[in-house]
Amino acid sequence: MALTEGLLFPACAVNGFTQLEFGMQTNADKPELTLNPGVKSRPQYPPVSLNPAAQCQVFIARKNTTGDKAGALLKPLMDEAEKSEKSLNIIPLVVGEDGDVISMSQLPQTISSLPLASSFYLAGTEAFIWDVAKLICEAGFIMEQVHLLPPVNNERRLFCTHCYAITEPVTHSPAVCSGCGRHLLVRDHFSKIHRAYVGVQIDAEDPADLPEESEELC
Repeated sequence: MALTEGLLFPACAVNGFTQLEFGMQTNADKPELTLNPGVKSRPQYPPVSLNPAAQCQVFIARKNTTGDKAGALLKPLMDEAEKSEKSLNIIPLVVGEDGDVISMSQLPQTISSLPLASSFYLAGTEAFIWDVAKLICEAGFIMEQVHLLPPVNNERRLFCTHCYAITEPVTHSPAVCSGCGRHLLVRDHFSKIHRAYVGVQIDAEDPADLPEESEELC
């Protein structure tokens, strides 16, 4: 175990990241936390196309996310599926808390009932699409069957490297941790384990030394 900033971290990895990825000093004589700006793990969202070989085309959107941008992102793909000469089973799923849509708690059972030859197209906030992708993989599908459309807004889920709390939604940096109250610098490092971005205390030596203005995330 290596001691860094008063916290114990396994020498192998911390929540999906190695100490080298975090830029942590492993020498107990130098317990300072640094970050390597060259290490990036932010997800990329290339253009999504329909998989014509899939038996089922499953479109999953989060309800009422930024003026139904999620539905608008999925519509061209759904239109293409409906016009296909091949007989496709098209399944649109809208996730929310209202009684007229499916809830997140009901989603695993619905996903597990689908054929293995299914393709999934997900739209919504970044946290939502990664949460659903995790449920799909837990149901026995593989990530190659999951297509993530670009997030509909700049909201991020934030993982605190100090107290391990999750804070969401976060749209500016620095952000206040919901667990320990530290002001966290929001990094572009993304942990697929937590489906969250990494946050580190913006100034460990002087926590009161904060920037005059927060930066809006993009």
